[in-house]
Amino acid sequence: MEFKDLKSAWDTYSSQEVDKHHLGKESIHELLRTRTQTMVDRIDRNILIGMSVLLVFIAYVVVDSLFLSDYFSNLLMDKVIEYPKWLKFLDVFTTTLIITTYLFFAIRYLKIRRSFSIDLQLKDLLKGILETVQTYRRMFYLAVIILLLNMVVGFVAGIYEGLKFNTINLPGGLENITSSKIIHVVGIGLAVLIPLIVVTFLILRWGFNKLYGCYLISLNATLKELDESE
Repeated sequence: MEFKDLKSAWDTYSSQEVDKHHLGKESIHELLRTRTQTMVDRIDRNILIGMSVLLVFIAYVVVDSLFLSDYFSNLLMDKVIEYPKWLKFLDVFTTTLIITTYLFFAIRYLKIRRSFSIDLQLKDLLKGILETVQTYRRMFYLAVIILLLNMVVGFVAGIYEGLKFNTINLPGGLENITSSKIIHVVGIGLAVLIPLIVVTFLILRWGFNKLYGCYLISLNATLKELDESE
């Protein structure tokens, strides 16, 4: 056999072997559909978990507003401390924002799930879910920032009202508190507040990434592979 014939035979054999291991468009789409279905099932599960947590949170807020606040105030002090109305409004606004943010995400996600078929409209489904999770991430961090600001304002207001309450019977009231006493109280407050803010933010960020953050990477990768296969 001449070299030219040997080379031709080898090229034919190599092409056959490549064809054996080459995945066609339908095979690639089937793999991507399977991967997407797995992600969708997990997101569905995480939404169910999120709804359960949200219900517990709403129940806690209602019970705290109706019973716990006054109970602990009466337990720790002789009378209930009246916090500013604007602070209560801020609490209501923050709670409403958190609930609205999650409900927006869940409703929009479920609407996309009903609007597109994973078998027939895989690309539209992926884009819809990706945009929804990205929007939810932005809204989530906005809600977290407002929640943390609310914690700071509430903490400061609580310290102020506590000092005011404890000095109400002193001559001159709050104005006669020494600078060292104020610095001492503020220092203790910051020592408690700063770790509390940091830990709260880290826990909330970890919770989001655990439930949804990792799927942003997978959704982007799947959508990119789908575009490349087309």
